[in-house]
Amino acid sequence: MKAYLSLIRIDLKLAFRNRSVIFFNYLFPLMFFFIFAQMMGQVRPISYVVGMVLVLGILGNGLFGAGMRAVNEREQNILRRYKVAPITPTPLLVSSMVTGWVAFMPSAILIFTIAHFRYKMTFPEHMMSLFGLISLGVITFRSIGLIIASVVNSMQEGNILIQLLYMPMLFLSGATLPIEILPRWGQIASRFLPASHLVTGFRGIFEENQSLFQIWPSLLALVATLTIATFVATQLFRWEKEEKIRTSAKLWVLAALAPFLILGCYQIFHE
Repeated sequence: MKAYLSLIRIDLKLAFRNRSVIFFNYLFPLMFFFIFAQMMGQVRPISYVVGMVLVLGILGNGLFGAGMRAVNEREQNILRRYKVAPITPTPLLVSSMVTGWVAFMPSAILIFTIAHFRYKMTFPEHMMSLFGLISLGVITFRSIGLIIASVVNSMQEGNILIQLLYMPMLFLSGATLPIEILPRWGQIASRFLPASHLVTGFRGIFEENQSLFQIWPSLLALVATLTIATFVATQLFRWEKEEKIRTSAKLWVLAALAPFLILGCYQIFHE
């Protein structure tokens, strides 16, 4: 436990010295919040905008905040310094998840505060379910980011793989464009994307006053992905940039996304 707490403390200090952490956790979500609030404020409830912005923030926190940062630290030989300590990769991965959660939660609270006092948004009945979904979303996408960091060999590869995941989730999940206005193929594709289940979960909590138990399929998929991705990231973790990994190992990213693929197929065949 002492190793975990020490690494979390160190990771938090390093994170808040990184400008990209401030951008993706605070400036990026706030920028989109005000843009979407002005664009959709007349046709959509402000809670709809808050849900969209939370998804964007969680995506940035997980894929870029965890994935790209881990690759960067390996290339700069920062992880090599940890290698001489008698620790396994698990404390490093756990500290990254905790750091991402600590960095993101103030941003979420700030958005709620602005939405409530500036745009008169009423808070949902199940606030604990809301914070539970945010927390699960953050650590799940951090785990996906960490598995990406484990399977790529360079910053360039990492950026390409993250963009291949990030861009479809940005435009096809409902995070920026309402799913209802997408063509039929886009609506089908959205069911296989992890971010779409976050969007659905936030809508259920904000608009239908649902609890976590009522959105259990999405919850189950997130938990399964968190478990698989954390295990795989631990097994494929590399301390040094000289350690290369086979191209076929990148398929482990698909293994981490398998729960969403299964859930998407289930939803399509049970319409």
